[in-house]
Amino acid sequence: MFVEISGRKHWLWRAVNESGAVLDVLLQARQDAYAAQSFLEQLLITYDVPDVIHIDKLWSDRAAIRALPVLHAVEHFQVISSARCNNLIEQSHRPTRKQERNGLGFKKPRQTQEFLALDARVSNLHQHTRTTVTARNRRLNQSKAHLAWRHAVDMAV
Repeated sequence: MFVEISGRKHWLWRAVNESGAVLDVLLQARQDAYAAQSFLEQLLITYDVPDVIHIDKLWSDRAAIRALPVLHAVEHFQVISSARCNNLIEQSHRPTRKQERNGLGFKKPRQTQEFLALDARVSNLHQHTRTTVTARNRRLNQSKAHLAWRHAVDMAV
């Protein structure tokens, strides 16, 4: 997905795990194979090699996977991206699209990167529903989310 910042397109790279939690977010001015490869390398430093990778039709994703020998044994699936597609990656883009749609937009790339990374961390805490988590754990997760948000607001001010 792209994000418009001060009239220029910036590309948003987002990694999501099988439960829908955002692993990492990276905002870059280019959308080439080198950018995709650097994002995948950054992910492989923090996380183990996945069993399956779901990618969209972007050619640079496939080129980056071919360039990394570690990912040659990983199974790849191509995801169809559309406005109403119900997959985890498209669902994780919702807060960003809402921010743009409401006319709030983004002013600077660095601030956008910080906001999206923080939003991903906080939204991961809110992701547990009544069917997957007990009420006690859900309340604990809510209080953690509020503390993380307060800490972020205190740092921003």
